[in-house]
Amino acid sequence: MEDLHQVSEALAEVDMDVLVIGRGSNMLVSDSGFSGVALTFGAFADYIDLPQKDDYPGTAPLALFGGSVTLPVAARQSVKRGLTGLEWGVGVPGSIGGAVRMNAGGHGSDMASSLESVRVFHLRKGREFELETDDLGLRFRGSALTDHHVVLSATLRLGWLSEGDSGEDRLTEIVRWRRENQPGGQNAGSVFVNPVPGEVSAGALIDECGLRGFRIGTAQVSEKHANFIQADEGGLSHDVVAVMAEVRRRVYEQHGHQLRSEIRLVGFDAEDNPQFADVLSSESDTSVATIRLEQIIERIFSSESRPDASIPMSVLSGSQLPSQEADLSPEVLDELREAFAKDPTGGIAQPETSRVVIVDPSIVEIESVEEVDVTTGETGSSSTRVVIVDEDLRQSTDDDFPADTQSQTVHHAPTSTRVRIFDEDGLDVSLAEIVEPAQWGAASSIRNRLMRVVKRSGAAPKNRRKQLLIAIASVVGFFSLLIVVLASPIFSVRNVKVEGVRYANSELIESVISSLKGESVLTVDINVLQDRLESDPWIESSRIKTYLPSTAVIEINERLPAAWFVGVDNRARVIDVDGLVLAVLDGRPTEYMLIDGVGPNLIAGATAAPEYRAAAQLAQSIPVEIQTLVKNLGVGGSDSVTMTLTTGTLVKFGEPVDMRNKLVNVVVLLRRQDPNGILEIDVSGGTPVVKSA
Repeated sequence: MEDLHQVSEALAEVDMDVLVIGRGSNMLVSDSGFSGVALTFGAFADYIDLPQKDDYPGTAPLALFGGSVTLPVAARQSVKRGLTGLEWGVGVPGSIGGAVRMNAGGHGSDMASSLESVRVFHLRKGREFELETDDLGLRFRGSALTDHHVVLSATLRLGWLSEGDSGEDRLTEIVRWRRENQPGGQNAGSVFVNPVPGEVSAGALIDECGLRGFRIGTAQVSEKHANFIQADEGGLSHDVVAVMAEVRRRVYEQHGHQLRSEIRLVGFDAEDNPQFADVLSSESDTSVATIRLEQIIERIFSSESRPDASIPMSVLSGSQLPSQEADLSPEVLDELREAFAKDPTGGIAQPETSRVVIVDPSIVEIESVEEVDVTTGETGSSSTRVVIVDEDLRQSTDDDFPADTQSQTVHHAPTSTRVRIFDEDGLDVSLAEIVEPAQWGAASSIRNRLMRVVKRSGAAPKNRRKQLLIAIASVVGFFSLLIVVLASPIFSVRNVKVEGVRYANSELIESVISSLKGESVLTVDINVLQDRLESDPWIESSRIKTYLPSTAVIEINERLPAAWFVGVDNRARVIDVDGLVLAVLDGRPTEYMLIDGVGPNLIAGATAAPEYRAAAQLAQSIPVEIQTLVKNLGVGGSDSVTMTLTTGTLVKFGEPVDMRNKLVNVVVLLRRQDPNGILEIDVSGGTPVVKSA
């Protein structure tokens, strides 16, 4: 969840595209890739909570699935528990979250037929919301959800298998049917949505156009099922979309139906591929239902009272999670802007690039070169091709340094009287060029050639000594200048900014600020100062950054209080979700959840026992609709965590292990039953055992 909040914070600063990936089925990514942030999910949304038939006789069973759970796993686990209604998912290689978004289905059923509610994280708002099925705008293979709506979990109303019914046989039959009727290999699933669900099939329309086996490049319409497109090994997604475009055109011409893509097309641009414009626009998620969904979310957002920002909530909670200072540094945000930020026209802003091309003259044929009279500056005919050559990468020729007409014989066949030209630096006379007396006009070019010969021969010890002395002087000068710069008051810290502080010791912060001021931004030892800051239990991590000429920024990441308990000395200990004692107070911090009972006299910075840590994690994770029912938490010895409701109901969690799943079971139970009629809920064994009042 912390990662989702960081993405949300980044989106608030940088306008960039987002792609939420479930299991990647029914998705086709452009050959050029996707320019933006792609999100995949780990185990935090991979959980299942299924009811027991004996526990809730006569009630419709509600099943809770995390957004990362795969449909085949959800289907098989449901049948194993004696549930029916999700068997169709056994052959769909997608996730629960993806299935909700596209209203996946098959074999006469879909998600909409059993979906009760979903928990969604809104990336633009940085919050979780519980949404009813009617809010989602579900339609045949589509919904109002976009990439800014991340499905965290879904609650489904299923049914119990009748006596004698074999859910396993049903699963086997569905798997067999899919293997016989749908192709395997490289494909993105069913390509087009049926134009009229239950009446007009996209596959049948494509078949009637005679397009089975139709191929473009590395992609072809499947011979086994016309609504699938197969790609060759190492094939191109461009070819797949080209086949889609042609199939869509043919079906419209022959049958009048505009096929809509069921596949998510990612990274394709209609401007770059105008021939695919119709296919790409048919896949658009923008709809009236999406606008309505955003209006519903906005009403929920506006109507809910904001809780104390210091109380964090978990994936189960529907209230706003704690307002934390962004953990994203300016450098990260700048990198995101440079890589993915959109320009005002809606495209991706590209850095300016040089138009200079380095050309190897040995392989370039110049079709037409502009001639310039060096005496007049006038140009000849305009060139039709301009070649820019990097002079450092080519060898000089006589065309670059032409000899005058009087000295041409010197270059080709010197036969005149020898005249020695002595070098002023005392070079060996054997290295001198030989010229005629009348050819002194060319002496300059000859001397240049002589110096090149000298450099190649390495016969310049005096020059080497000069170069060595110059190099030493340069190094000494550089370090002298560096010492002057480091000692200069111009680069001393004068301005200090502090970010992210709410609970931390103000005196400690001020002492660090005092230590920073006057130090050079180039040499200050920030590691020592960061260690000082992190000696405060409230500060989980810190970072000090310096900026020329005179600014330092202190970034603080604080721990968040989750619960409190009273020690033997009658003083309150505030702890976080890791059981770390953040503060010892004389008063009672009633804004946090109370852990009832008398605990140990721990000092700030100490770590409480595992049962206190488990209780603090419970306090953080209780959903908003249950929070009003909770009176307090409790610890009874080293192997017992309890929760007392305002109705007097006692919830026994037992040992502090597997607490998340235990809490999920309790939450599901309290959503189904009135707690006023419950005396005790014992979930210590994993499955709730209820004692009625």
